[in-house]
Amino acid sequence: MKKLFLRLIDLIEVHFASLVLFTLFLSMFFQVILRYVFNYPSPVLFEISGYTFIWVVFLGAPLARRYKSHIRFNILYEKLPRKGQLIIDLIMDIIFNIGMLITLFPVLENFGWYKYLRSDVLRIPWTYLLLCFPLFIFLILLHNSVWIYRELRELITGKASEMEEKPWE
Repeated sequence: MKKLFLRLIDLIEVHFASLVLFTLFLSMFFQVILRYVFNYPSPVLFEISGYTFIWVVFLGAPLARRYKSHIRFNILYEKLPRKGQLIIDLIMDIIFNIGMLITLFPVLENFGWYKYLRSDVLRIPWTYLLLCFPLFIFLILLHNSVWIYRELRELITGKASEMEEKPWE
């Protein structure tokens, strides 16, 4: 069951995000070709590149959180003993989860309303275009909760948990 769940998360965070990134690349590439070679800017490609960029950002952030790969300012953090680092990590993860939970409810509450708004050129309902945000919140909550569990376990037992292998290494 755990393996199936991890495959589903990988399907969204790695494979689907890669497809969206490839779509972003293609739309930007053809946009440049059309604009500078044929002197014909395409509003369709511009809109596709904008929305795929948003999706890449909101799918990439949970993936970075999953592997603790976000940029951190850790000059003082690294000077602390491991127990101090764990306590800081726990406090920050709990605060961040609370913030995400507070954000989730208004997002879901207003999500049904987005079906009435449509994108300017492609006329796609915003429900599909902005689905990345609740997905982002859910994945961030999931990964933060996993890290809270791992940090609590390490704080109590003293044994560090194994990190998953990063797909890009």
